[in-house]
Amino acid sequence: MTGTEIYKRTPTYEAEARSIRIHAPQWKLLLAYDGQRTLSEVALSAEMAYAEAVPLTQTFLENKWIAEEPITLDQYLKRLGAKDITATGAVVAPPVVLHDPEKDKPKPSAPPAPLPVTPPPVAAQPPATPPRPVPVPIPLPVPVPVPVSASAPKPVSAPTPVTPPPLPATPVTTPIPLSALPMPDKPAAKRTMKLSAVVDYITSLVGNVSLGQILVYRVFLRVPPELLLAEDIASVHLSGDASLINGEKLQKAIADAVNAVAKKGLPDSVYA
Repeated sequence: MTGTEIYKRTPTYEAEARSIRIHAPQWKLLLAYDGQRTLSEVALSAEMAYAEAVPLTQTFLENKWIAEEPITLDQYLKRLGAKDITATGAVVAPPVVLHDPEKDKPKPSAPPAPLPVTPPPVAAQPPATPPRPVPVPIPLPVPVPVPVSASAPKPVSAPTPVTPPPLPATPVTTPIPLSALPMPDKPAAKRTMKLSAVVDYITSLVGNVSLGQILVYRVFLRVPPELLLAEDIASVHLSGDASLINGEKLQKAIADAVNAVAKKGLPDSVYA
């Protein structure tokens, strides 16, 4: 197998689907064959290594649960990354015309003649201006000093007393009653999920028992197996399953899987 093969599920699988007993990762790979994606793309979507997907695909082929889907030439060339040649109307690539490199090589040409060098023009010098005359300083007249008469000192007045501003009144604090304080929210009570009610609800979304069971498999393939094992759930029975789910992580994972696959939310009737 090269990884470019395309497989789809066969009528044999549809007839034997209810009696097939395989592990959850193998179900995930088997349900991923849709007749559109290649083997490499199917293994990537099933979160499985290509080396593990090849022997499982061979087993599915031997049990006639899947069959290889034929593809056209355009699909094959597109998956190989080759150029589309269908526009030419031929089934093989057109011939390539080779050219003689000696004929296509350009002939050397004579070097161009050097350009004459013209000296730059000399800028005209402005005419010289005569020096300006230096001004002679003129002395200023000296003022005559005025005699100062002695006067009696002025009496010093007593300082005016300063009155400080009045202090602001202290506000009276009224105690807040305990009834007015916000109370913390009570934690929500934990609910127990019934696994049988979840299976019956998923089956009822389709209206057909066989299709409903396949929808149940698709939902639980999205649930992490370590969460199921933590609740001692090794397998999911399609009828009369008395398992109870108390873990919030597993309840949320099942609700998210139902929303992702069936586009529906779980009702309150699935809880005990």
